[in-house]
Amino acid sequence: MLPAIIFDLDGTLIDSAPDLGNALNKTLNEIGRPELELSLIRNLVGDGAVALIKRGLKASGGIQGHNLGVLRSRFLDIYDDILLENTKLFPRALNALNELKNSGFPLAICTNKPEDPAKRILEGLKIVNLFQSITGGDTFNFRKPDPRHLIKTIENTNRKKNFAIMIGDSENDILPAIKIKIPSIAVSFGYSKKKIEDLKSDIILNDFDDLYQKIIFLCSKHFSIKI
Repeated sequence: MLPAIIFDLDGTLIDSAPDLGNALNKTLNEIGRPELELSLIRNLVGDGAVALIKRGLKASGGIQGHNLGVLRSRFLDIYDDILLENTKLFPRALNALNELKNSGFPLAICTNKPEDPAKRILEGLKIVNLFQSITGGDTFNFRKPDPRHLIKTIENTNRKKNFAIMIGDSENDILPAIKIKIPSIAVSFGYSKKKIEDLKSDIILNDFDDLYQKIIFLCSKHFSIKI
């Protein structure tokens, strides 16, 4: 039996910042705010829609006088129409997923993106069938960095909570892995607000070409599994 491999989605498997950025800019335009550059938006993405909107408001003039609940609803409506326009897998991610799947590793998604758009993106990218479990920020009454979100996702793959490896791009991904004492991999090309070295993951991944070998290393080191 092999451990479950749990992936974050935005900033880990997929580069969704262009579509998230377009949705944010359209939302800002509707309240008379200027558009933000994609290079800036990449540093605002992460932690969910409300956090993105807050950061967008701060960057374009301030939060005061705006109802975040209303703006979140509008943002999600806009994003729902464009979520597959420019979103794509990071380079060589598909090959890495197929290699892991073909080797017998159960794969799962644990994302703070709402479950429905997460599944629709995975379906649009034609990879939804690679995953045994897909949980989003609204699947349970808790979400990352709450470790219960990660635990439930692992258990959905028929593995015990400490028999998995977490792969993500932010503190929300790595912190719950540390809390439940499973190994983690932080990708260097995502949307982390912190320096990637400060996340204290077991391994930093710079290229998906190297993922399989890093998984094999962690299996040997943490689970005494030779593959």
